[in-house]
Amino acid sequence: MARQQTTAANDPITLYEGDQNVEELDADMTELASVKSPAVIDILPGTVTGQLSVVDTEFTESRNNDGAEHLQTWNNPPANKWRVIAILLGFVLMGMNDATTGALLLYIESYYHQNYTIISLCFLAPAFGYMTSAFLNSNMHIMFGRRGTVILGMALMCVAYAVICWAPPLPVTVIAYGIAGLGIGTLDAAWNAFAADLQNVNEIMGLMHGLYGVGATISPLVSTAMAASGLLWSYYYFIMLAIGVVILCLNGYAFWGETPAKYLKDHPPGVGEDGESQGRLTEALKNRYTISLACVLFFYMGAEVGLGSWIVTFMVTERHGDPASMGAVASGYWAGLTAGRMILGFVTGRIGENTMATIYLLLSIVFELVFWLAPSIVASAIGVALVGVFFGPVFPTVMVALTRLLPKRLHVTGIGFAASIGGGGAAVFPFITGAMAQAKGAWVLQPLVVALIGAMILIWITIPTVEETGLWDRILGKFIRRKGRNNDTESN
Repeated sequence: MARQQTTAANDPITLYEGDQNVEELDADMTELASVKSPAVIDILPGTVTGQLSVVDTEFTESRNNDGAEHLQTWNNPPANKWRVIAILLGFVLMGMNDATTGALLLYIESYYHQNYTIISLCFLAPAFGYMTSAFLNSNMHIMFGRRGTVILGMALMCVAYAVICWAPPLPVTVIAYGIAGLGIGTLDAAWNAFAADLQNVNEIMGLMHGLYGVGATISPLVSTAMAASGLLWSYYYFIMLAIGVVILCLNGYAFWGETPAKYLKDHPPGVGEDGESQGRLTEALKNRYTISLACVLFFYMGAEVGLGSWIVTFMVTERHGDPASMGAVASGYWAGLTAGRMILGFVTGRIGENTMATIYLLLSIVFELVFWLAPSIVASAIGVALVGVFFGPVFPTVMVALTRLLPKRLHVTGIGFAASIGGGGAAVFPFITGAMAQAKGAWVLQPLVVALIGAMILIWITIPTVEETGLWDRILGKFIRRKGRNNDTESN
């Protein structure tokens, strides 16, 4: 039997079995199973010391005497204020990164004297970086902690910008874009997993990803203005490099206490049916929600970045707009995305992720059709801005759903995997668009985006979040219950 160590009033309580202090719960949550590596279960003072559950062992640091879960806030502990600021600035830079390539596409094409298909390698290269980070995120957190992970991720982005800003030969530029993708995939996992453990997660995630939109809104305006003035297109990356160095230093300072030991304490490994510790990535990939929501993000990022990257080209070639001013249309899209994330995040948490995300996706298709079919520049600009408003909140909503469906120990791995696969979509689909546009014209962007959003809806309606079942199952359940009541009425 486990015995309780005598403790002072404010000391943690440790469970022992016999003379060995290595106990964890087994998979069925009913027995204590020994683990080979030395570990202890710390329980806050006053916590019931009878039968323990997974929640007890996984969230002990956030519970008090009444057993209720108390998540950290953005300003408590005080270090979180600096961490949130560092993350918010980092998302601004991420937005700048993703919007810049598309805005400068015509200038890059002219500089290297290559066609759409070849230049679109600049979109495809980051996919390899994103995909690589999906399989490394968990091990990086275990080896380096959250501190080392965010420093490494930002350093990779800075190295990439330091290379691109000199406009090196195209193969080197493509490799640099891949390095930037690896850095962003690493940071996506670390920052989203941190935010997932805070109170008011819908609002905080909406702000984070909204500031991504701020960066993406500013970037096309500034980068195209610089290029149109006669400056070399790559000089814009000097600005991004300077911002990246500042954010690197700020993240290092803010997350300095997030060591590997603290990460392992906060995120202990799971235990399989045989009592052995499981690999986090293996465990996350066995969870169907990880795969399903990774597919949603793959299509989402493909549509979001593909649309944002090709707006200028579409408006110039299909609507015959002025290249110098069409950057404003792209900025309108990203501005709509920013507003939607910041404002609608407050709506999503109060009504429900399932319902609101479905509504957002349906409205996105409606306004995407306006952008596609409206013949004038003004109507197209308004349509694509409204696409941004309703499409923007989908990404943070999917992230929140994933954190609700996965245990805390799998947040970094599951979120990192899904976000990295999503980043792959951000690279793959703009490349596909470029290859198709080379053969058929830039109009192919529109049916591709509609198809991607439709695929997201088909997957999303099967996903539960707070509710026990997905939206589709609930609709069928209501129909069946109504039919049953009608049958009962007729029989009476």
